[in-house]
Amino acid sequence: MHRDEVRAAVAKQFAETLQQSEVKLTALPPDQLRVLVDAIGDSVFAVLESWQNEDDAAQAAAQEAAAQKMRTAQVAVQSAAASDESEGWDDDGLTQPDLGEELLWRGRPYLTIGTRYELTNQRLRIIRGILGNTIEEIELVRVRDTKVKQHAGERLLNVGDVTVISADPITPEFELSNVKNPLEVRELIRKATMQERSRRKLYYREDLDDSAEA
Repeated sequence: MHRDEVRAAVAKQFAETLQQSEVKLTALPPDQLRVLVDAIGDSVFAVLESWQNEDDAAQAAAQEAAAQKMRTAQVAVQSAAASDESEGWDDDGLTQPDLGEELLWRGRPYLTIGTRYELTNQRLRIIRGILGNTIEEIELVRVRDTKVKQHAGERLLNVGDVTVISADPITPEFELSNVKNPLEVRELIRKATMQERSRRKLYYREDLDDSAEA
């Protein structure tokens, strides 16, 4: 939520609560009452923003550890591939060992509360809601391409939109809006996708199957 949205939500709830309680505020003129309600809304927004700043600090720590996690995952993938024949695993990747799901990156739209993004070594998620949650996600093995869009003002703030193009017919495009460091986020998604497809031995398979069908 933006500041104006928080103000509007607080004002609406304030008016509904007064109406239900049948309390009449006549001591304050309407203009002063409006200022008071806006101040309450700003206070609520400040609290929510402080929570976001805490999440940003956690995100920075997660990004700092992401490179090490991805290197560790890559070593595990290479080790699994090296022992493929000796262990007799199937080429379809279904019997590959599960390396576990690890969080590689977490972010939010710039100056927005109620939406967050998560990238793991297996999937990409968009989580919406403050109290309740609505979750959209896409498996990394279905990611085909990514692109970044930035306006001039967004480049100054180092924010932008990262669009993920997928092979999922239900969600052909997956957009992360107004994320910080969008080029770095795109690179994280690209590397995580390559490693997951390689681990599952699907790096070229889907593209080759599509070409054959065409």
